[in-house]
Amino acid sequence: MLSIIDLRDFIDLDNETVQIVNETTQLSDAQATALARELLRTERGIHTLHEMFREQIAQAAESHDIFRERDLRKAYTYFARKYPMPRML
Repeated sequence: MLSIIDLRDFIDLDNETVQIVNETTQLSDAQATALARELLRTERGIHTLHEMFREQIAQAAESHDIFRERDLRKAYTYFARKYPMPRML
């Protein structure tokens, strides 16, 4: 049986992306991992993940949580390089 860590490694999914999905949706780690995996399969899903990151960054900035904002920006930079924002029509 595969663990959540094995699944994340297998699908090239990082912890920060799962955490963003978890915090946005309030799902469990396993459910957030499954949803993030599904979202990465389509351009619309990748776009949704970009929006989730941006919303979390905006919330951290609004609440003046400098350290959280910095960490989220770093994670988002990594995510955006790996999965560039698709052009939505």
